Amino acid sequence: MPINIQPILNLMQSILQSVGQVSSLLPPFILPPSLLPPSFIAPPSFIAGYHEIAIPVPTPPGITGLPPFIYFDISNLFTAAQEQNIKDAISLVLFNWAVHLTQKWNGGLNNGISQLAACSNTYATKNLRPIWYNGVAITNGRKALEVAMDQFTQMIKDNGLRKSPRARIDWITIPFYDPIVLTTTSTGQTRVPLNFIINVAQLNNPGIGVGITGGSMFHAWLHRAGFTDSNATSYFITECPMCVMRGYQPKIPSIPDSTFYRYFA
Repeated sequence: MPINIQPILNLMQSILQSVGQVSSLLPPFILPPSLLPPSFIAPPSFIAGYHEIAIPVPTPPGITGLPPFIYFDISNLFTAAQEQNIKDAISLVLFNWAVHLTQKWNGGLNNGISQLAACSNTYATKNLRPIWYNGVAITNGRKALEVAMDQFTQMIKDNGLRKSPRARIDWITIPFYDPIVLTTTSTGQTRVPLNFIINVAQLNNPGIGVGITGGSMFHAWLHRAGFTDSNATSYFITECPMCVMRGYQPKIPSIPDSTFYRYFA
């Protein structure tokens, strides 16, 4: 008679949620090995292991002390093509971060409004403050974007200079589940590990290109930067990556926002 392991998996998730290691958005029926405490780690034959990848970091003007690369331990379960898709998505995040900082630098005046800041300012009105933030009130999407990109800089430095815990990218497959990149919301400002889970059921979808995957990755980075959901219109964590996915262009009324944020977790 088959053994029903669902109650065991549910118990595992309850334990992990109690210590803040896994988002409540993660479906209860499957968990990757790296999120399990040692007592729940599967026997070695069930662990594929990890290898390190390095992603080049752009050098926007006005930013000093950047590392040449950021690093991830990525699951060996990914195929070469899947791994390249993930690298491209991370590079797209870094590209948009660098474009913002370059446009804001404004030839050394550091007073420019980037295209991403302008787009976020147009549409984002809710949940503008990261969890850890205690500064001057953030009242608009432009300021929220600037705080977020400064936090990206912090996370890039901490990762690339080996100050934060080693970052992991885990493999998971969740059929009929739209989100691509899953993670938890960080409550800290420094030494934040860039840990992500990739839903390969969507990564393998031929109808999903790097723009969509990159938008989902950008959304996940905002979670690691301390921003919270809901995944809905007007929320910064939703509107900002949708701006990225639209290439900073205005919304088209005939295309609903859910076309984009369905891929966010």
